[in-house]
Amino acid sequence: MNQKSERLSAAVLVLLKPSWTVVFVMLLLFGSTLPLAAAASPKSSCPGAGKTLLVVYLQPNTNNAAVGATILITVGVTYTDFSTVTLSPQTVSFRWVSTAGEKIVENVPVTGSGAGLYKYEQKVGDDFPTGTVTIFVLACSCSDGKGNYGPNADTSSDTTYREEDNSKLEIGAAAAAMQQPATQELFAAYSVPIVIAIVVIVALLLLVLRTRKKKK
Repeated sequence: MNQKSERLSAAVLVLLKPSWTVVFVMLLLFGSTLPLAAAASPKSSCPGAGKTLLVVYLQPNTNNAAVGATILITVGVTYTDFSTVTLSPQTVSFRWVSTAGEKIVENVPVTGSGAGLYKYEQKVGDDFPTGTVTIFVLACSCSDGKGNYGPNADTSSDTTYREEDNSKLEIGAAAAAMQQPATQELFAAYSVPIVIAIVVIVALLLLVLRTRKKKK
């Protein structure tokens, strides 16, 4: 056997040792995951032709809703210099998220209701998450028809520029628990007058009984 064959046999024997085999397999696995990690990295920005769209306002018309209810949502969109945006097409995508899950509604039609303001109605279906739900506008789902898109990331009222908006609401069982039944509301409103009336009636009855005893 020549020297080259001897060196090759020695190298194979080293790789066949358990410790080196484990290292070799780990290196192969690590190398195979590198392309996947690169592919999963999020986009840093949306496509654009010189401008980026921002969502500056996001507000539902209620903060409590039951499954089956229809909610009206207002969205404010501007450019980064806060100049007015005219959406084209007039569609926006939304994500409804809670600890119970999420629901994505893509490319829903919106209606202009002022400079940079748009509204859309959404019926809360059985497949929507319940509990404390946060509404987001999906990244890059707004366009001006001129090659500009936005927002650069999913946006809720937590990251809009207007402090008065609130895209959180209670849906389903949590909302129902916050609303008192009609009988409980009536009792809460009239409990004090009812107690006073009972005390007065009892006092009158005692007074009548006392008067009768004195006559005897």
